[in-house]
Amino acid sequence: MSKNKKRSNSNGHKKQAPQSKQAAKTQSSSKRIWIIGGVIAVVLGAILIASGAGSGGDTAGSSAPEDEYVGRLLPEGYETPQVADLTLYSSAISMTDVTATQDTDGFSIPLDSVVTNKLVRFDYQRQDGEILPMLAYVRPSGGLFVGVSYCPPCEGEGQRIESDGTLTCESCGTKRNLENNAGISGACRLYPLDEVPSTVSGDRITVDGSILDAWTVQPLDRPVG
Repeated sequence: MSKNKKRSNSNGHKKQAPQSKQAAKTQSSSKRIWIIGGVIAVVLGAILIASGAGSGGDTAGSSAPEDEYVGRLLPEGYETPQVADLTLYSSAISMTDVTATQDTDGFSIPLDSVVTNKLVRFDYQRQDGEILPMLAYVRPSGGLFVGVSYCPPCEGEGQRIESDGTLTCESCGTKRNLENNAGISGACRLYPLDEVPSTVSGDRITVDGSILDAWTVQPLDRPVG
């Protein structure tokens, strides 16, 4: 046997070289990527729950009896104004009163009041003198919701955002999806609140008053209870 031949270890295998610094660095980077990915997944899951995709399970979407009433006042192709980043609702929020500025064309409210308080209440006086209770809030997606704060069957006007990420009627306890206002549970769940089209101009949210001057209460043609 040649004296220059390398010796083998006791098992007959060549001894492996230590792991290179580059390989160790690659492995460490991979671990960090997995950790970051896990954190992102958790955050996205929480946002889905807050938006109603997780809250209420399969009931997050509207059901057949209420389909024709969800967004019944919105024009075709209407796009919700984006006023904030993704919003996670994990604590209860009550309505904050704001004052609407009215003119012959409609009304406006301060944008920062809605973005800061998340859920506001105000009144709109129609041409016939009737006063409609209104609300505006920031959807979990960051979009704006402006609508008539009136639950037809129970005639409730007060709403609150619950820690479970739902919009809840303070009169009957009906829970609605914050994102699309579809019913989740409660006696009036088949009666969505009426959303009205809104626009954001500068620091104001504006609504055309004609749609509210012509507004009528939804017919009580769906089951209650």
